[in-house]
Amino acid sequence: MKKYGYLLLFLTTAFACQNTSNDKQQQVEIPEQQDSIGEHIQTDSLSASPKEIITTAEVDSIIDGRILMPTTYRVWENEVVSKVINKNWLELHHKNGSYHVQSVSYHIENEDEEPCSGLPTETIVPKEDVLVFFDIPSIQKGAVDSVAFKNKIIEPGKPFEFTYKNQKYKLQATGILFHKDQERNNPNARYTLKLYKDGTYLRTIIDQTAYNDTSTELEFIGDLDKDGLPDFIFSSPRDYEERRMIIILSASPYAYDGNVQFDC
Repeated sequence: MKKYGYLLLFLTTAFACQNTSNDKQQQVEIPEQQDSIGEHIQTDSLSASPKEIITTAEVDSIIDGRILMPTTYRVWENEVVSKVINKNWLELHHKNGSYHVQSVSYHIENEDEEPCSGLPTETIVPKEDVLVFFDIPSIQKGAVDSVAFKNKIIEPGKPFEFTYKNQKYKLQATGILFHKDQERNNPNARYTLKLYKDGTYLRTIIDQTAYNDTSTELEFIGDLDKDGLPDFIFSSPRDYEERRMIIILSASPYAYDGNVQFDC
């Protein structure tokens, strides 16, 4: 009888020990689940920050040769503007108070010798009031929904806010104060222009480090590629003997640049 009693006591003790071991194991597993959830939350919160920066289109991210202007071009050996522009190009023109994108309508005027350079020239003369000509496949024909504005120069400390498609945007500048006497002839001055939407940073659309008696001026805001988001056109020469236009499309990480020199 005592043998059975010892056996019963032994089995009871062993079972209790097993339960204690299982409880300890469960207590170890619970914190592991909490840690994994915590890491997941932390990862999501960290990944939210980079989403604010969508794309950048800075001076060194520019595609050249897709924009021409209604102006005079010098004829070099391998650079003849009449052989660049053709019926496949489009133009942005202003007519009856609104902007339109359509196939180019122009003629070329020739000059045998420009007085300044001594070179022959070709001038693109448009039929309409054209801002720019371009060969950019994503831009679509038709009337363009645009934003009216008064001041072309966005000065540092004076952000420009506008509404487009019920969304609030802001252009905010830092750097050079254009046309101030102490900075007029500073070719190394920097100007940066950033775009915000509903208070969130979207992209840097201008980051230029060369201004020799020139400025960056806003020429156009509107939806050129029909994606419901604003696109921009700036005049931004780096020197007073240069004409330069930049097109910035919302769907493109690159800006499009067109420039012409008229230095003597």
